[in-house]
Amino acid sequence: MTEFVFESYRLRADAEATRSWYGARPLPWVTCDCAGCRNFVLAVKTLPPAVTDFFARLGLDLEKPAEVCVDHADQKSCLYGSWYHLIGELTAGDPLPGHLCGEWLTLAEDVEAAFSPDCYLLPKDFPLPGLQLNLEWRLPWLLEEKNPYYEECGHR
Repeated sequence: MTEFVFESYRLRADAEATRSWYGARPLPWVTCDCAGCRNFVLAVKTLPPAVTDFFARLGLDLEKPAEVCVDHADQKSCLYGSWYHLIGELTAGDPLPGHLCGEWLTLAEDVEAAFSPDCYLLPKDFPLPGLQLNLEWRLPWLLEEKNPYYEECGHR
């Protein structure tokens, strides 16, 4: 395992084993057919190198989240919450008591990340120890259809 330091977080992670595990599982990972998920699949392909490089360093595949949800939207974008799993352990920067994660790291404009030792929806065959990467990110609305989440957020 390799040690990684991201601001207050220290973790030991096996990026190659994580990459291999995801590589052995074919797409699509986002199988929900809702507009938010279909947009997510397109939008993660537009992220800047700072984000794609961060994921690559950890052996993660942007197109293979454990969970995706839309938290808020405007006409041109959606604020997504999502998480990913990697093989590793948190050695410093523990989550705050009673919270899903601790301090948020800014990876790029509108892209925040945090680590947690608690892994939700961890696949049964995922190698341990597991670590969860939580994200809050605003991604562009790229579908040609109207963004339904904008109206759901009370805008008409």
